[in-house]
Amino acid sequence: MIQSVRALCWLLLLAGLLPLTATVWVSFSPDSFLTPPTVEWSLRWYRRFFADPRWTTAAGNSLIVAVTSAALCVTLATPVALSKSRWLPLVVLLPAVVPPVALGLGLLPLFHRVGLFGTTAGVVLAHTAIGLPVALLLLRTRRSPQLAECELAARGLGANRWLVFRRVTLPLLRPAILAAFVVQFVLSWSEALVTVFLTTPATETLPVVMWSQLRGSASPLVAVAAVLSALASLVAVAALARTAAGSRRRL
Repeated sequence: MIQSVRALCWLLLLAGLLPLTATVWVSFSPDSFLTPPTVEWSLRWYRRFFADPRWTTAAGNSLIVAVTSAALCVTLATPVALSKSRWLPLVVLLPAVVPPVALGLGLLPLFHRVGLFGTTAGVVLAHTAIGLPVALLLLRTRRSPQLAECELAARGLGANRWLVFRRVTLPLLRPAILAAFVVQFVLSWSEALVTVFLTTPATETLPVVMWSQLRGSASPLVAVAAVLSALASLVAVAALARTAAGSRRRL
């Protein structure tokens, strides 16, 4: 039974990697269309990507927004996950029930009014609002009776609230915090539906540029951008897996 489950998991993993494999193949095309190479392979479009300021600037914007919004999500979701309030988590979860297009349309006039339209800070706040529900749900999975018992035992031994949080709560929450950070990084890195409403050419992210390119003349540059985006996500997930494995060995 276990062998069958493992085989099924590997098949599902391979099936999920097939689109990525096709994208990598197309990215080495020498032609100007989204056609895979057959005889001649070329790095032409990779050179074009790194020589084009629009693509490199968009990649830099995506990295800044993804890292910053992930850090904000973890910082804001942690106290909400630990709070005993009933209505506060519901407020944080509200963006999860709003369609991305509706959220983008709603934020557009608001950001215009407060001066956040077309700014990196505005995109970061929008991505943080989108990712907060996911981060909160991940962190609440670690809130268990065992955590409360450990905190109570530490308080009984004379530790104050700050010491209990730093020496007991935070270490026990660390796996969920790392998972929330990485998941939000990946979500922010690939988010386009809300971002397209809030950016200008100076602040557009990589998915927004990919979207605009697909609407116009779709070239293998889009495949190159997709490969690099997938690579960044895989690196983040691999780093999380390695950290989690190290934590298990220490335990």
